[in-house]
Amino acid sequence: MSYPAEHRRLTKQKIVRSAGRLFNRRGFNTVSIDDVMADAGLTRGSFYSYFESKGDLYAQAVTQILNEKQLLSSDGVSIDPRAFDSAAQFVRDYLSREHFEDIDGTCPLIAFPTDFLREEHRVRQAFETVLRVMIDIFEQAMQRNGQAARSRARAIATLCVGGMVLARSIEDRGLADEIREAAMGIALSLGQWPRRTSCRS
Repeated sequence: MSYPAEHRRLTKQKIVRSAGRLFNRRGFNTVSIDDVMADAGLTRGSFYSYFESKGDLYAQAVTQILNEKQLLSSDGVSIDPRAFDSAAQFVRDYLSREHFEDIDGTCPLIAFPTDFLREEHRVRQAFETVLRVMIDIFEQAMQRNGQAARSRARAIATLCVGGMVLARSIEDRGLADEIREAAMGIALSLGQWPRRTSCRS
């Protein structure tokens, strides 16, 4: 039995959303295809009519984040690209307590499966796209202020991702908050953006 194209599109989208949520929550290696399909309310049998492999599904879940945000932000972070300080807002929100606590909707660069990335070309490409979007946001903001931007934009992206990865990796909540705040302060300083207190900090 064949289904209309719209039904297939919606079903695929449902699977991708379930996968993104489960991968962020439990990690790539511990989530099976059966887990994803059950979460989506479907059976395993239909999986391969939509995806080539679990790696293909993971890459599409990462890519969907960019599509939904119109290539302007990472999952879990809301920014207004029209705002003059959009890059500073991105940094503050990315390293905010809200993003720290939002496991299901976290940026894929924080929750990436390092072992799997060594093997899957499509996943590496998807992650690289997310990283390039971040760098471009920071670089464009600094160029508007007449700054030499590329190297510092890369450093700011590194501080955002690395700071949140470290904060998520430790048990001591106080130290985790200090790491986030330190990374945020240095990132904003590199961009020469104001250290305005975020309502999400």
